[in-house]
Amino acid sequence: MFQVSRTGVLAAILVGTLFLLPPFNTLPGKGKEFLEDLFDGRPEQTALFLGNSRTFYHDMPHMVRLIADSAGYAEKLHITMEAKPSISLASHLENPKTRALIAQRWDHVVLQVLSSEQYSAETAGQAWDVAANLIRDIKANGARPAMFVTWRYTDRCSDNAGMPASAAGLSPAGYPNMHVNIQQQHARLAALTGVDLVNVGLVWEALLAQPIDFTLYNDCNHPSIHGSYLAALMFYAYFSGRDVTDVSYTPNGVSPEDAAMLRAAVSRYLASKSAS
Repeated sequence: MFQVSRTGVLAAILVGTLFLLPPFNTLPGKGKEFLEDLFDGRPEQTALFLGNSRTFYHDMPHMVRLIADSAGYAEKLHITMEAKPSISLASHLENPKTRALIAQRWDHVVLQVLSSEQYSAETAGQAWDVAANLIRDIKANGARPAMFVTWRYTDRCSDNAGMPASAAGLSPAGYPNMHVNIQQQHARLAALTGVDLVNVGLVWEALLAQPIDFTLYNDCNHPSIHGSYLAALMFYAYFSGRDVTDVSYTPNGVSPEDAAMLRAAVSRYLASKSAS
């Protein structure tokens, strides 16, 4: 009687998946990662990122996975991102597919408020009420919600490059106070809902006050590769509950010295948070 070994079945599945994968040259490393995941016996930790360009620049959520694997994290991070340029949380919720995605089973759901809605209390509209209601829904679905606390705009850029249309008319004179507003509104939201805060903006602002040889901004609004790496380090620390001292992954465009400085900044923040 003809018998098929377990190894043969796995090999057939592996070969079959090759025909279903997107071209490797369009998603660098992800095809290989998908195949490796088929044989990865680690328990899975799932996360959904819901945001806009500040989230998807440099594929930051996927960078979190690369960081975790380089640090030998005991769990396999499976991260999904739903992010579009200049989209608010309210606009996300108008999409039935996005609502269905949010309703799925996740360990973590990360929310990012549109940057122009964080400029001041006057520009927020219903953004924080939308976030609060969404946080309650996420908790009801059994996931742990977190806010991606981002950064202020900068005027050290050219011709308002990278600014969303919703930021038209906002004065650069208000950019320094934007950081204060971001921190205050997120703290208020956390007090109201109990949501976790991944406070990238706080570490970002601390780095801006130091003499650094790199820029965190790509333009007036978006993160550089250094800024995205900083955010990814913060999310790895949040998902894992670990420091970033064991991280060896460094993205292209970031020197080993700059990467070490960013990891040290995150470590200092984590230490100060633990001490408080």
